[in-house]
Amino acid sequence: MKIVEKIKKSRYHLLFSVLPLVLIVGISKVGIHLLRWEVIPKELSAFFPSILTGIIFLLGFLLAGVVTDYKESEKIPNEIAASLFAIWQEADYLRKASNLKSADGLIDKLKKFVPIFKHDFFILGNDKLVRLLDSFSTDIIALGKEGAAPNYVMRLKTEVAALKKSINRITVIKNTDFIPSVFISIRAISVLFLTVYCLLKVDPWWGGLIILCIFTFVIFSILFLLKDMEDPFEYDGSDNIKSDEVSLEVLDNLQKELIEKES
Repeated sequence: MKIVEKIKKSRYHLLFSVLPLVLIVGISKVGIHLLRWEVIPKELSAFFPSILTGIIFLLGFLLAGVVTDYKESEKIPNEIAASLFAIWQEADYLRKASNLKSADGLIDKLKKFVPIFKHDFFILGNDKLVRLLDSFSTDIIALGKEGAAPNYVMRLKTEVAALKKSINRITVIKNTDFIPSVFISIRAISVLFLTVYCLLKVDPWWGGLIILCIFTFVIFSILFLLKDMEDPFEYDGSDNIKSDEVSLEVLDNLQKELIEKES
């Protein structure tokens, strides 16, 4: 079990996921050849390149859409960190310049944001982060009542709204599949294509075996890559982040910076 978990966290987890399928398909082709079940004549092999081209086209279409969402997701942690730092700067100024007590409570909550974001929002999936954001608004209202200038209050409210927008974008990305009907179709087409190729009579037969294994590796590598990239925020709470997940390093650095400044 520990070995499986290490493979899932490895940078090469995609390769280890595809190889068993390649092995299964290869063994199936050898078995079909030995049993003489290659019932499709080799003359029909001329149609396979065009079918493969269609499959690759659909995979490229899906990959282009998923990559667009992935590149957009890479910006979100930096946007969250920028908003958190802006809120801290405004609250720290109000605390030091105007001696407003509500600023202390807001800064304490800022230091809790990243741990709650990584643990409760991603792993537990509860509403603790939403409640924390709502409490930011309560502190901002208290700052206004204590005499904070309206422009400071407005800037704080704007940054909280930006945080809420970023969290909502992450939720949408995690819960929305990119054209699921196309995913189902391309999987069915790929399985059917490889099955028919297993039944194709090729001379020499081992040449067909090699080509079939290459087709299997290419097609399922792209399918697994699409599946991994579809949720770029698939964290499990460990420190070992897979290479296809969006990095949260900028948030971790901000968390350390806030703790150091307030210590």
